[in-house]
Amino acid sequence: MKLLLKALGLMAVSALLGACLGGSGSTSPSAASRVDLREAQANMVGVWSTAPYGPYPLGPLTQENIPLPGAPELANFPGDQAVNRSFRMIINPTLGGQAVRIRLSNLMGTQPVRFENISIAKGNPLLPIIDEATQVALTVNGRDFGVAMPGQELITDVAAFEFGAQEDLAVTFHVAGESGPMTWHAVSFGPQYISPHNSGDVTDDSVGTSFQQVSVGWFFISGLDAFNPEAKGAIVAIGDSITDGFMQVLNQRWTDRLATRLNAQNANVAVLNQGINSNTVTNARNGFAGPPLIERFQRDVLDRAGVKAVVIFEGTNDLGADVKAEPVIQAYQQLIQQARSSGLCVFMGTIPPRADVAFGWFPDGPTVKEPERQKINTWIRSTPLIDGVVDFDKVLAAPGTPLPNAALYIPDLLHPNSLGFTAMGDEVDIDAMLLRCNLN
Repeated sequence: MKLLLKALGLMAVSALLGACLGGSGSTSPSAASRVDLREAQANMVGVWSTAPYGPYPLGPLTQENIPLPGAPELANFPGDQAVNRSFRMIINPTLGGQAVRIRLSNLMGTQPVRFENISIAKGNPLLPIIDEATQVALTVNGRDFGVAMPGQELITDVAAFEFGAQEDLAVTFHVAGESGPMTWHAVSFGPQYISPHNSGDVTDDSVGTSFQQVSVGWFFISGLDAFNPEAKGAIVAIGDSITDGFMQVLNQRWTDRLATRLNAQNANVAVLNQGINSNTVTNARNGFAGPPLIERFQRDVLDRAGVKAVVIFEGTNDLGADVKAEPVIQAYQQLIQQARSSGLCVFMGTIPPRADVAFGWFPDGPTVKEPERQKINTWIRSTPLIDGVVDFDKVLAAPGTPLPNAALYIPDLLHPNSLGFTAMGDEVDIDAMLLRCNLN
């Protein structure tokens, strides 16, 4: 994680020299003013999301508070809470829109959190600067603040804001007083910006100099919903670190590649990423890995706006924790039934090969766990309960073997590299998915 932050710090220096906000990508006030907000409210679709968990600092790959040469000060939170400070979270929606609302989560909180002066603007993937001309204030029940109760998600009012697909946006807000335990998503694999402890409301700082601390975690923010009159709906990809994007930098996940392909085809379909590093389908792990899939499926899939389909791609961490194939398959069946009951189309991803040392595959992986992986994949490929299969196993295996293709993996031989993520995103049969899921 230190290497990731150092690399991001060096990239930010380059971005500072060449940054140029605004121009042809700016919000058009005249176009935004034509949006019927009542129509927008009734037709919102999720266009970006991340799965909340915690509380901070609980989570995989939590950054170390060690200064890095050439990088900003790393975020620190006395008492593991936010006290009177501001946040600027950078997100990259998979589909554009004309109006928006933001979701802020207090899922892991034990006390109310007051969010003030929430706004959205065109941003920069490597710097806390925003295009001030595009900044739009977001209200909650008509007020410039909102309170998220413990265990709840706060959703802002809908506001006109025009933006493009896969365009970097900055969501800024102030946490007034003490937050108590913070809900977060530990790894965004991109820089996120926070003002120092007890620094007050600096949300109007468009240059970003007040956001002196950096993190790779998304704090509080859990989703962006948008109105797009052409939108057909959203696909949720739910899974573990391979979906979350382990060690990719700046939106190179397989879901980002899928979104790029959908946008190139003018499909007008969003992709929501609900991956959590180290997550499991069953109760094989808890705490740092987030709630298991069988517990979070309602919140992270069924409760998202405008969802029409889900890609379930998870199970390798269950195998790594010595869970056999049958309990995983039984959990899959429960999830499929939940999705069907909510009218969703269901695709599943096969579990890729692995040969890692650090994450639980050896010493008995080849002899004990590999047969269980094969059982799961055989079931996925043959079950009549789903609408389609994305065969990630085939894509990431060395040809003719059950072993990982090293050219598509980072050295741990568990997680794909950027080439592997691209190959995964390309494996999705877009035409079949759009047809079977009534998204065409």
